[in-house]
Amino acid sequence: MRITIYNNSMMRHPMHLHGFDFRVINGKGEKSPLKNVLDIMPMETDTIEFLANEEGDWFFHCHILYHMMAGMNRVFAVDDYKNPLLPDKAKAYKMLQRESNMPHFMIQNDFATNGNDGELMLMNARWSLGTEWRLGYNNMHGYEVETHLGRYIGKMQWLMPFIGFDWRYRKMGKDEHEKNIFGQVNKKDNRAAVSLGVMYTLPMLVNVQAEVYHDGIFRLSLMREDIPVSKRLRAGFMVNSDLEYMADLRYIITRNMGVRTHYDSDMGFGAGVLINY
Repeated sequence: MRITIYNNSMMRHPMHLHGFDFRVINGKGEKSPLKNVLDIMPMETDTIEFLANEEGDWFFHCHILYHMMAGMNRVFAVDDYKNPLLPDKAKAYKMLQRESNMPHFMIQNDFATNGNDGELMLMNARWSLGTEWRLGYNNMHGYEVETHLGRYIGKMQWLMPFIGFDWRYRKMGKDEHEKNIFGQVNKKDNRAAVSLGVMYTLPMLVNVQAEVYHDGIFRLSLMREDIPVSKRLRAGFMVNSDLEYMADLRYIITRNMGVRTHYDSDMGFGAGVLINY
């Protein structure tokens, strides 16, 4: 049996096959190395080959456990093997896939000098429900909450259509209705809008997002989080067609805590403590 494996992520995946050793072909011919764990690097393609001559149900999975539990596993059934512990193999496999698509919860909040920025996300291998908030300490900076529910589609899962809701309020002291780059009037002082959109992941994990709201306003965004600058320093940015932009730097102190500084076009410069779970 010959299998070609595409790693379309920015993470390494040590893939392990139970029951067999396999050759890593990759153009090496007779000198192909024999392994039972292959550490596949980011954006790497590997071809493996093994002789499927041992009957049974054999587990093939990533050795990073939370990757395995997020769905990075398969079962190779060799021959018509009757497992006395699995009277209904099809049902057991469906249960395995449900267990391997467990939802994961994440929340983080930046307690900064210019406001309170945070996000919450609940997702599995396909579905994503996320909320972001930017809460100022006064009415001039205002308050904004964006929520998106989407589903990744396709084999590579680069594309996610979504529905969204955007609520914001601020008081600039005058009726300041800004125009976006398309010449549309976007009433930012007081806005509640439902949207349909799509997000696509470009190379280097840069996300491009196109969104149209129920009142006809169109927004195009470009963003990237968690850019590795050094072992503990991360950067990020966001820019959109509403002429909003943000840039940040974060220093990781522990797994659940860091310090962050950023500049936001609406809320200005801020620095604070970032807590995440």
